[in-house]
Amino acid sequence: MHLSARHVSTLICVVVVFSLGCRDSNENDVAGNFGKSSSGTLRRLPPTNSGPNVGLNILNASEKAEFVERVRPQVEQFCGDCHVMALPSSSAVDDWVAEVEQGFSLYEFSGRTDLQLPDRSDVLKFFQYQAPEHIELTNGITGYPESPVPFRETTVRFPGNRPPVVTNVTLMDLGIQETLALVYCDIGSGAILAHWPAEPEPTTIRLATVFQPVHVESCDLDDDGNVDLVVADIGEFNANESDLGQVVWLHRRGDSSSFEKTVLLDGLGRVSDVRPGDFDGDGDTDLLVGVFGWRKTGQILLMLNDGNDSGGVPEFTIKKIDDRNGAIHVPPIDLNGDGHLDFIVLLSQEHERVEVFLNDGAGNFENELLWAAPNPAYGSSGIELVDMDGDKDIDLLYVNGDSFDRGAKAHHSVQWLENVGGNSFAHHHVCNMPGAMDATAADFDGDGDMDIVAASLLAGDSRQQLNAVDSSSLVILTQTGNGEFVPARIEGKLHQHLSLVAGDFDHNGTVDVAVGNFIRDAVSDLPDLVIHWNERQQ
Repeated sequence: MHLSARHVSTLICVVVVFSLGCRDSNENDVAGNFGKSSSGTLRRLPPTNSGPNVGLNILNASEKAEFVERVRPQVEQFCGDCHVMALPSSSAVDDWVAEVEQGFSLYEFSGRTDLQLPDRSDVLKFFQYQAPEHIELTNGITGYPESPVPFRETTVRFPGNRPPVVTNVTLMDLGIQETLALVYCDIGSGAILAHWPAEPEPTTIRLATVFQPVHVESCDLDDDGNVDLVVADIGEFNANESDLGQVVWLHRRGDSSSFEKTVLLDGLGRVSDVRPGDFDGDGDTDLLVGVFGWRKTGQILLMLNDGNDSGGVPEFTIKKIDDRNGAIHVPPIDLNGDGHLDFIVLLSQEHERVEVFLNDGAGNFENELLWAAPNPAYGSSGIELVDMDGDKDIDLLYVNGDSFDRGAKAHHSVQWLENVGGNSFAHHHVCNMPGAMDATAADFDGDGDMDIVAASLLAGDSRQQLNAVDSSSLVILTQTGNGEFVPARIEGKLHQHLSLVAGDFDHNGTVDVAVGNFIRDAVSDLPDLVIHWNERQQ
């Protein structure tokens, strides 16, 4: 993707922070409480009460406020050129050193010269003067009562798959056993696995191995009557401009329980999602691909099915729909009811917005904004299409809790966007949840309305802070009669879940939950999946 003015929002002031190597300060720096090293990078200086330094602890509140208002126009013009202005409260004082340095570095990297650059030290002061000393994550999220819905726990372990690094769990009928399978992806081993939890003797098998699978969907891609799988293979989970991303087809032959692997498209950036659907109305199955990428890479592609070749492998025409990075999920839906399959995209990175792409019926799309986050470092992590309020239209369950690079934030949360008609959505906050990575909605308590179960994943120091208090890593939010949600604990202090799924696994009329464990930085004997069987009396 060519880096243009439209995408420079990833370059200014608030981008996901990756190691910047800020050096220690020395007493000869004279830029207030911030200085520049010999390489030009910013450093926070120790506060001083005398000499040429005018530091964070020297100016009084009114002097800081006067400075902030004086430089605000220049800072907002630069830092808010392509996206909403960053909130100083979104990062702690010391973190703004890396944030600001990265913004300037990436602007220089972009090759743009059309913006008037403010003084780097002034920009840093602008944010640090308004930032908290540290981010408090635990306010209002501790001490939840036990779940009012009783759950019984069992585990799933695949031999040799240690530690588990599960990125996606879904429930589907593979046509192999009589019951539904939990199909899950593990980037530690590259495996796509299937587990049948309701069988008299539950079994787990490896279906295929790719690089690093992060999403799987079922379909019949070649129209032979068998269930196939399509896999989003990110190629490289860590943030970079990798071209190892690919779209993989797992084709089941006849009555066999094994799948043949075919790479349909490779050489991509970091692929995050793939969804089947007939987007051009010709009766076959096309594929919509979300490529998260990183800074320069990232796009949304449509793979239009041209039919099978002589070997029975589908061939595709590739069409670029959007060239922005940061696509997380691209679920299809006919949102406007015109009979053409549209799709909704959750864009993260600096975009932090939900958009619909409306289809003209031939696979041509126009995008409209549905909702934009108030912070370009919002940390969006997932959406699910669901009728939350029972009014027969589709709403969006939405979580923001990406803590991989910038740590958990107090504004991380579970929320939903209410479809109020005319492609308009109203935002509803449900609860704060630092590290919220996935959520799903179902009627868990059997009272006829939608409840929510949400899971968290915490990286770095955030995990230690939350584990030191009475925190919940798997939360059930039961809906009351007035549309409010009451949080309760299913599981505590195991903030290592990237994906979960709900469904009636054992066909007994209650909704169960399965959650995957994602552990990359420690030796662990934890299971791949934990199944929480709903034992509510009916």
